[in-house]
Amino acid sequence: LVEARHRSPPSTHTAQVEMFALRSSAPFLSRRVRSQQFHQGSWRLLSTAALDVKVASFKADIEKHLPADGKRVVFATAWLATDNVFVALMHEHFRKILSGMHLVAIDTMHLFDSTHLVAKQVEAKYGKAAL
Repeated sequence: LVEARHRSPPSTHTAQVEMFALRSSAPFLSRRVRSQQFHQGSWRLLSTAALDVKVASFKADIEKHLPADGKRVVFATAWLATDNVFVALMHEHFRKILSGMHLVAIDTMHLFDSTHLVAKQVEAKYGKAAL
């Protein structure tokens, strides 16, 4: 089911179309649209269906390649966003593996101060100190 909503921006008379793909079985995220093409304060629903496929693939790979107890597994992190997503997904779906594995922090000596703060926050949130 696809729903179209027409809105005219305050500065022009041209109708803008916002498309929402609606699936009853998929969860949705709400995100504020900051683009100037939409009214200030408007919202769009974004489907997480594409992410569901990626998460399912991630879970299958973890189950296939990592031991269930996480022993002898090392994950090297430079605290990049993708590294933090990996830790978050491991925490959500494979807590036993995460608790048994080691996180090794890579510090290039050129990290921003904010990166060190993020590292501490990730370690505290997921209860996993990096070596």
